[in-house]
Amino acid sequence: MKKKLFCFITLIVMLIMPATQVFASELNFAAKAELPDNQVNPDVSYFDIKMNPGAQQTLHVQLRNETEKPVTLDVELASATTNLNGVVEYTPNMIKPAKSLQFNMKDYVKVPKQTVIPAKGNTVLDLAVKMPDKAFNGVMAGGITLKEHGLSDQGGQASGKKVAIKNRFSYVIGLLMRQNLAAVPAHVKLNAVKPSQVNARNVILTSMENDTATFIQQVAVDAKIFAKGSNQALYQVAKEGLQIAPDTNFDFPIALAGKALKPGTYVAKLEVYGNRQPNGKILRTTAEGKQHYRDHWTMTKQFTITEKAASTLNQRDVTIKPSHPQWTYILIGAVIVLMALIILLLILLLRRQAKKQAS
Repeated sequence: MKKKLFCFITLIVMLIMPATQVFASELNFAAKAELPDNQVNPDVSYFDIKMNPGAQQTLHVQLRNETEKPVTLDVELASATTNLNGVVEYTPNMIKPAKSLQFNMKDYVKVPKQTVIPAKGNTVLDLAVKMPDKAFNGVMAGGITLKEHGLSDQGGQASGKKVAIKNRFSYVIGLLMRQNLAAVPAHVKLNAVKPSQVNARNVILTSMENDTATFIQQVAVDAKIFAKGSNQALYQVAKEGLQIAPDTNFDFPIALAGKALKPGTYVAKLEVYGNRQPNGKILRTTAEGKQHYRDHWTMTKQFTITEKAASTLNQRDVTIKPSHPQWTYILIGAVIVLMALIILLLILLLRRQAKKQAS
Protein backbone atom coordinates (compact mmCIF):
# COMPACT_ATOMS: atom_id res chain seq x y z
CA MET A 1 0.00 0.00 0.00
CA LYS A 2 2.81 2.39 0.92
CA LYS A 3 4.60 1.57 -2.33
CA LYS A 4 1.47 2.36 -4.38
CA LEU A 5 0.98 5.61 -2.48
CA PHE A 6 4.60 6.61 -3.15
CA CYS A 7 4.25 5.88 -6.88
CA PHE A 8 1.03 7.89 -7.02
CA ILE A 9 2.61 10.91 -5.30
CA THR A 10 5.64 10.68 -7.61
CA LEU A 11 3.37 10.68 -10.66
CA ILE A 12 1.46 13.74 -9.43
CA VAL A 13 4.70 15.65 -8.81
CA MET A 14 5.93 14.81 -12.32
CA LEU A 15 2.68 16.04 -13.85
CA ILE A 16 2.65 19.42 -12.09
CA MET A 17 6.32 20.28 -12.73
CA PRO A 18 6.74 23.19 -15.16
CA ALA A 19 7.06 22.16 -18.80
CA THR A 20 10.12 24.38 -19.10
CA GLN A 21 12.19 21.72 -17.34
CA VAL A 22 11.93 19.31 -20.28
CA PHE A 23 14.92 20.65 -22.20
CA ALA A 24 17.17 21.32 -19.19
CA SER A 25 19.53 18.45 -19.95
CA GLU A 26 19.99 19.62 -23.56
CA LEU A 27 21.28 23.08 -22.64
CA ASN A 28 24.99 23.60 -22.06
CA PHE A 29 24.21 26.49 -19.73
CA ALA A 30 21.78 27.55 -17.03
CA ALA A 31 20.20 30.99 -16.68
CA LYS A 32 18.34 32.55 -13.78
CA ALA A 33 16.84 36.02 -13.46
CA GLU A 34 18.03 37.80 -10.31
CA LEU A 35 14.78 39.41 -9.23
CA PRO A 36 15.26 42.98 -7.92
CA ASP A 37 13.60 44.68 -4.96
CA ASN A 38 11.09 46.43 -7.25
CA GLN A 39 9.86 43.10 -8.62
CA VAL A 40 6.04 43.12 -8.70
CA ASN A 41 5.61 39.35 -8.38
CA PRO A 42 8.47 37.61 -6.54
CA ASP A 43 7.02 34.14 -7.18
CA VAL A 44 7.84 33.99 -10.91
CA SER A 45 11.06 33.27 -12.80
CA TYR A 46 10.94 36.33 -15.08
CA PHE A 47 11.36 40.07 -14.57
CA ASP A 48 8.22 42.03 -13.71
CA ILE A 49 9.43 45.41 -12.48
CA LYS A 50 7.76 48.67 -11.45
CA MET A 51 9.72 51.88 -12.00
CA ASN A 52 9.05 55.59 -11.98
CA PRO A 53 9.00 57.52 -15.29
CA GLY A 54 12.56 58.17 -16.49
CA ALA A 55 14.13 55.89 -13.85
CA GLN A 56 17.11 53.69 -14.70
CA GLN A 57 18.43 50.47 -13.23
CA THR A 58 20.53 47.42 -14.07
CA LEU A 59 19.01 43.95 -14.05
CA HIS A 60 21.14 40.85 -13.63
CA VAL A 61 20.90 37.35 -15.08
CA GLN A 62 23.03 34.65 -13.44
CA LEU A 63 24.65 32.32 -16.00
CA ARG A 64 26.31 28.99 -15.24
CA ASN A 65 28.34 26.63 -17.45
CA GLU A 66 28.87 23.04 -16.27
CA THR A 67 30.78 21.90 -19.37
CA GLU A 68 34.52 21.59 -19.91
CA LYS A 69 34.56 24.31 -22.58
CA PRO A 70 33.57 27.99 -22.61
CA VAL A 71 30.05 28.64 -23.90
CA THR A 72 29.39 31.69 -26.07
CA LEU A 73 25.86 33.04 -25.98
CA ASP A 74 24.13 35.32 -28.47
CA VAL A 75 21.89 37.77 -26.63
CA GLU A 76 18.77 39.17 -28.33
CA LEU A 77 16.00 41.44 -27.12
CA ALA A 78 12.49 41.78 -28.54
CA SER A 79 9.09 43.24 -27.71
CA ALA A 80 6.38 40.63 -27.21
CA THR A 81 4.25 39.70 -30.23
CA THR A 82 1.21 37.49 -30.86
CA ASN A 83 1.44 34.76 -33.50
CA LEU A 84 -1.19 33.16 -35.76
CA ASN A 85 -2.02 30.56 -33.13
CA GLY A 86 -2.87 33.11 -30.48
CA VAL A 87 0.37 32.44 -28.60
CA VAL A 88 2.56 35.22 -27.24
CA GLU A 89 6.16 35.15 -28.49
CA TYR A 90 9.09 36.79 -26.70
CA THR A 91 11.76 36.09 -29.33
CA PRO A 92 12.71 38.15 -32.41
CA ASN A 93 10.46 37.38 -35.39
CA MET A 94 8.95 38.90 -38.54
CA ILE A 95 5.59 39.91 -37.01
CA LYS A 96 4.97 43.60 -37.66
CA PRO A 97 4.59 45.80 -34.56
CA ALA A 98 1.17 47.31 -33.94
CA LYS A 99 0.55 50.99 -34.62
CA SER A 100 -0.52 51.39 -30.99
CA LEU A 101 2.92 50.34 -29.69
CA GLN A 102 4.31 53.50 -28.07
CA PHE A 103 7.42 52.07 -26.47
CA ASN A 104 9.55 49.46 -28.25
CA MET A 105 11.51 47.40 -25.75
CA LYS A 106 14.69 47.76 -27.82
CA ASP A 107 14.69 51.52 -27.22
CA TYR A 108 14.66 51.18 -23.43
CA VAL A 109 16.71 48.06 -22.66
CA LYS A 110 20.33 47.61 -23.69
CA VAL A 111 21.98 44.18 -23.75
CA PRO A 112 25.37 43.01 -25.08
CA LYS A 113 25.26 41.11 -28.38
CA GLN A 114 27.30 38.26 -26.91
CA THR A 115 28.57 36.98 -23.60
CA VAL A 116 30.92 34.12 -22.70
CA ILE A 117 30.52 31.76 -19.77
CA PRO A 118 33.88 30.22 -18.77
CA ALA A 119 34.25 26.43 -18.56
CA LYS A 120 32.91 25.12 -15.26
CA GLY A 121 32.22 28.71 -14.30
CA ASN A 122 29.70 31.48 -13.76
CA THR A 123 29.13 34.97 -15.09
CA VAL A 124 26.53 37.71 -14.82
CA LEU A 125 24.67 39.26 -17.74
CA ASP A 126 23.75 42.91 -17.11
CA LEU A 127 20.67 44.52 -18.65
CA ALA A 128 20.57 48.33 -18.66
CA VAL A 129 16.93 49.36 -18.28
CA LYS A 130 15.42 52.83 -18.65
CA MET A 131 11.75 53.52 -18.08
CA PRO A 132 10.18 55.92 -20.63
CA ASP A 133 9.97 59.52 -19.43
CA LYS A 134 6.32 59.70 -20.45
CA ALA A 135 3.86 58.45 -17.85
CA PHE A 136 1.61 55.57 -18.92
CA ASN A 137 -0.66 52.89 -17.50
CA GLY A 138 -0.27 49.26 -18.43
CA VAL A 139 2.77 47.17 -19.21
CA MET A 140 5.65 46.99 -21.68
CA ALA A 141 6.29 43.33 -22.52
CA GLY A 142 9.30 41.67 -24.10
CA GLY A 143 11.94 39.03 -23.64
CA ILE A 144 15.68 38.35 -23.61
CA THR A 145 16.77 35.34 -25.67
CA LEU A 146 20.00 33.57 -24.72
CA LYS A 147 21.14 31.20 -27.47
CA GLU A 148 24.32 29.21 -27.90
CA HIS A 149 26.33 30.79 -30.69
CA GLY A 150 26.27 28.88 -33.97
CA LEU A 151 23.40 26.56 -33.07
CA SER A 152 19.96 26.73 -34.66
CA ASP A 153 16.81 26.74 -32.62
CA GLN A 154 13.04 26.78 -32.95
CA GLY A 155 12.61 30.02 -31.02
CA GLY A 156 10.80 30.62 -27.77
CA GLN A 157 7.17 31.18 -27.10
CA ALA A 158 4.88 30.98 -24.13
CA SER A 159 1.20 30.97 -23.35
CA GLY A 160 -0.67 31.99 -20.27
CA LYS A 161 1.58 33.45 -17.58
CA LYS A 162 4.71 31.39 -18.31
CA VAL A 163 7.37 33.75 -19.58
CA ALA A 164 10.54 31.74 -18.97
CA ILE A 165 11.08 29.24 -21.77
CA LYS A 166 13.78 26.68 -22.44
CA ASN A 167 14.31 25.30 -25.94
CA ARG A 168 16.99 22.97 -27.17
CA PHE A 169 19.72 25.58 -27.50
CA SER A 170 18.16 28.72 -26.03
CA TYR A 171 16.52 30.17 -22.96
CA VAL A 172 14.07 33.07 -22.96
CA ILE A 173 13.50 35.30 -19.95
CA GLY A 174 10.44 37.51 -20.01
CA LEU A 175 10.67 41.19 -19.11
CA LEU A 176 7.62 43.20 -18.04
CA MET A 177 8.01 46.91 -17.27
CA ARG A 178 5.33 49.07 -15.67
CA GLN A 179 5.03 52.37 -13.84
CA ASN A 180 2.02 51.46 -11.70
CA LEU A 181 -0.44 48.67 -11.04
CA ALA A 182 -3.48 50.47 -12.45
CA ALA A 183 -5.84 48.20 -14.38
CA VAL A 184 -6.11 48.98 -18.10
CA PRO A 185 -9.40 48.16 -19.91
CA ALA A 186 -8.77 45.79 -22.80
CA HIS A 187 -9.78 46.62 -26.36
CA VAL A 188 -9.51 44.76 -29.67
CA LYS A 189 -10.25 46.14 -33.14
CA LEU A 190 -10.39 44.60 -36.61
CA ASN A 191 -8.01 46.35 -38.99
CA ALA A 192 -8.25 44.32 -42.20
CA VAL A 193 -9.53 41.13 -43.85
CA LYS A 194 -7.97 39.60 -46.95
CA PRO A 195 -7.36 36.29 -48.75
CA SER A 196 -4.00 34.79 -47.91
CA GLN A 197 -2.23 31.50 -47.25
CA VAL A 198 -0.82 29.65 -44.24
CA ASN A 199 1.45 26.69 -44.94
CA ALA A 200 0.55 26.80 -48.66
CA ARG A 201 -3.17 26.54 -47.91
CA ASN A 202 -5.86 29.14 -48.58
CA VAL A 203 -7.23 31.13 -45.65
CA ILE A 204 -9.17 34.30 -45.02
CA LEU A 205 -6.82 36.31 -42.82
CA THR A 206 -8.41 38.64 -40.29
CA SER A 207 -5.95 41.15 -38.84
CA MET A 208 -6.89 42.26 -35.34
CA GLU A 209 -5.05 44.56 -32.95
CA ASN A 210 -4.90 44.78 -29.19
CA ASP A 211 -4.37 48.53 -28.99
CA THR A 212 -4.07 48.61 -25.20
CA ALA A 213 -1.04 48.11 -22.95
CA THR A 214 -2.43 45.01 -21.27
CA PHE A 215 -2.40 41.25 -21.81
CA ILE A 216 -5.75 39.79 -22.85
CA GLN A 217 -5.96 36.33 -21.33
CA GLN A 218 -8.13 33.32 -22.21
CA VAL A 219 -9.31 34.73 -25.53
CA ALA A 220 -11.98 33.00 -27.64
CA VAL A 221 -12.75 33.85 -31.27
CA ASP A 222 -15.87 32.84 -33.23
CA ALA A 223 -15.36 33.87 -36.86
CA LYS A 224 -17.62 33.49 -39.89
CA ILE A 225 -17.35 34.48 -43.56
CA PHE A 226 -20.47 35.32 -45.59
CA ALA A 227 -21.06 36.25 -49.21
CA LYS A 228 -22.31 39.85 -49.27
CA GLY A 229 -26.08 39.89 -48.81
CA SER A 230 -26.24 36.29 -47.58
CA ASN A 231 -26.95 34.91 -44.10
CA GLN A 232 -25.41 31.52 -44.88
CA ALA A 233 -21.86 31.19 -43.53
CA LEU A 234 -19.42 29.91 -46.15
CA TYR A 235 -16.55 29.33 -43.73
CA GLN A 236 -16.36 29.44 -39.96
CA VAL A 237 -13.98 28.65 -37.12
CA ALA A 238 -14.09 28.80 -33.33
CA LYS A 239 -11.02 28.80 -31.09
CA GLU A 240 -10.44 29.44 -27.41
CA GLY A 241 -7.66 29.51 -24.83
CA LEU A 242 -5.72 32.14 -26.80
CA GLN A 243 -3.68 35.07 -25.48
CA ILE A 244 -2.90 38.48 -26.98
CA ALA A 245 0.14 40.49 -25.88
CA PRO A 246 -0.10 44.22 -25.12
CA ASP A 247 -0.09 46.55 -28.14
CA THR A 248 0.29 43.78 -30.72
CA ASN A 249 -1.25 42.70 -34.00
CA PHE A 250 -3.04 39.36 -34.05
CA ASP A 251 -3.58 37.74 -37.45
CA PHE A 252 -6.34 35.14 -37.09
CA PRO A 253 -6.72 32.77 -40.09
CA ILE A 254 -9.99 31.16 -41.17
CA ALA A 255 -9.12 27.99 -43.08
CA LEU A 256 -10.97 27.08 -46.29
CA ALA A 257 -10.36 23.33 -45.85
CA GLY A 258 -9.13 22.73 -49.38
CA LYS A 259 -11.80 24.84 -51.09
CA ALA A 260 -10.82 27.21 -53.88
CA LEU A 261 -11.15 30.95 -53.42
CA LYS A 262 -13.85 32.55 -55.55
CA PRO A 263 -13.86 36.19 -56.66
CA GLY A 264 -16.51 38.34 -55.06
CA THR A 265 -17.47 40.58 -52.17
CA TYR A 266 -17.69 39.05 -48.72
CA VAL A 267 -18.33 39.99 -45.10
CA ALA A 268 -16.31 38.80 -42.10
CA LYS A 269 -18.07 38.68 -38.73
CA LEU A 270 -16.06 38.08 -35.56
CA GLU A 271 -17.14 37.58 -31.96
CA VAL A 272 -14.09 37.98 -29.72
CA TYR A 273 -14.21 37.19 -26.01
CA GLY A 274 -11.48 38.06 -23.52
CA ASN A 275 -10.46 37.34 -19.94
CA ARG A 276 -12.52 34.27 -19.15
CA GLN A 277 -13.49 34.12 -15.47
CA PRO A 278 -16.13 32.31 -13.38
CA ASN A 279 -17.98 35.51 -12.47
CA GLY A 280 -17.79 37.10 -15.92
CA LYS A 281 -21.02 38.79 -17.01
CA ILE A 282 -20.63 37.97 -20.71
CA LEU A 283 -21.79 34.53 -21.82
CA ARG A 284 -20.41 32.49 -24.71
CA THR A 285 -22.39 29.40 -25.66
CA THR A 286 -20.49 26.37 -26.95
CA ALA A 287 -21.27 22.69 -27.53
CA GLU A 288 -19.72 21.97 -24.14
CA GLY A 289 -21.84 24.57 -22.34
CA LYS A 290 -21.74 28.22 -21.32
CA GLN A 291 -18.53 30.14 -20.67
CA HIS A 292 -18.18 33.40 -18.72
CA TYR A 293 -15.97 36.27 -19.89
CA ARG A 294 -15.23 39.79 -18.74
CA ASP A 295 -14.79 41.35 -22.20
CA HIS A 296 -16.49 40.98 -25.58
CA TRP A 297 -16.17 42.63 -28.99
CA THR A 298 -18.30 42.22 -32.13
CA MET A 299 -16.52 43.16 -35.34
CA THR A 300 -17.69 43.18 -38.97
CA LYS A 301 -15.76 44.10 -42.09
CA GLN A 302 -16.50 43.84 -45.81
CA PHE A 303 -13.73 42.71 -48.16
CA THR A 304 -13.22 41.75 -51.79
CA ILE A 305 -11.45 38.83 -53.43
CA THR A 306 -10.29 39.76 -56.93
CA GLU A 307 -10.01 37.29 -59.81
CA LYS A 308 -6.24 37.77 -59.85
CA ALA A 309 -5.86 37.08 -56.13
CA ALA A 310 -8.13 34.02 -56.29
CA SER A 311 -6.30 32.57 -59.29
CA THR A 312 -2.83 33.15 -57.83
CA LEU A 313 -3.63 31.70 -54.41
CA ASN A 314 -5.58 28.74 -55.81
CA GLN A 315 -2.61 27.77 -57.96
CA ARG A 316 -0.32 27.86 -54.91
CA ASP A 317 -2.65 25.89 -52.63
CA VAL A 318 -1.21 22.37 -52.37
CA THR A 319 -4.62 20.87 -51.53
CA ILE A 320 -6.39 22.12 -54.66
CA LYS A 321 -6.12 20.10 -57.86
CA PRO A 322 -5.25 22.26 -60.89
CA SER A 323 -8.37 23.21 -62.83
CA HIS A 324 -8.24 23.47 -66.62
CA PRO A 325 -10.36 25.87 -68.71
CA GLN A 326 -13.19 24.37 -70.78
CA TRP A 327 -11.39 25.07 -74.04
CA THR A 328 -8.58 22.79 -72.87
CA TYR A 329 -10.93 19.82 -72.77
CA ILE A 330 -12.41 20.81 -76.15
CA LEU A 331 -8.92 20.91 -77.65
CA ILE A 332 -8.02 17.53 -76.18
CA GLY A 333 -11.25 16.05 -77.55
CA ALA A 334 -10.59 17.51 -81.01
CA VAL A 335 -7.08 16.05 -81.04
CA ILE A 336 -8.42 12.61 -80.09
CA VAL A 337 -11.08 12.74 -82.84
CA LEU A 338 -8.47 13.88 -85.38
CA MET A 339 -6.12 11.05 -84.42
CA ALA A 340 -8.99 8.55 -84.71
CA LEU A 341 -9.83 9.84 -88.21
CA ILE A 342 -6.19 9.60 -89.28
CA ILE A 343 -5.96 6.02 -88.00
CA LEU A 344 -9.23 5.11 -89.77
CA LEU A 345 -7.99 6.67 -93.00
CA LEU A 346 -4.72 4.73 -92.79
CA ILE A 347 -6.63 1.48 -92.25
CA LEU A 348 -8.82 2.15 -95.31
CA LEU A 349 -5.79 2.97 -97.47
CA LEU A 350 -3.98 -0.18 -96.37
CA ARG A 351 -7.03 -2.33 -97.15
CA ARG A 352 -7.43 -0.76 -100.60
CA GLN A 353 -3.76 -1.33 -101.34
CA ALA A 354 -4.03 -4.95 -100.20
CA LYS A 355 -7.02 -5.56 -102.55
CA LYS A 356 -5.11 -4.13 -105.52
CA GLN A 357 -2.15 -6.41 -104.84
CA ALA A 358 -4.46 -9.42 -104.50
CA SER A 359 -6.16 -8.74 -107.86
